[in-house]
Amino acid sequence: MTDFPSNFNLSAIIDFISAPSFQTIQLALVIYVGLLWLSVIIWVTRDAIHRSDSLIFQVIAILINIIFPILGILLYLIIRPGKTTSERYYEELEHRLILESIGETAPEEDVKSHKKVHKKEVKKAEKDE
Repeated sequence: MTDFPSNFNLSAIIDFISAPSFQTIQLALVIYVGLLWLSVIIWVTRDAIHRSDSLIFQVIAILINIIFPILGILLYLIIRPGKTTSERYYEELEHRLILESIGETAPEEDVKSHKKVHKKEVKKAEKDE
């Protein structure tokens, strides 16, 4: 059994913990962590919506961050798609324009799918504004 040093005063520590100033610091810390957690959930929600059209992916990403606050953001950063849907759209559009400039044409099915993706992007942009 370990003996405490002779100058160890347990009652002073208890008095400090029960002091109103320490309880105020505790409350401020809990509020700060809660707001940080809420902001991470909001950020993940917005990012998941912009990166994927899959409702299942979006719900799983949000639930992971609600259930596992710190680990959830790390897991989300690992599993999230590398590019947003608008980045993918403009990258494919650029690729198609390059093909057209060198004389090759994109298949008609690709053109239809690009128009559909672009309409979704316009709707999302209007909703965000």
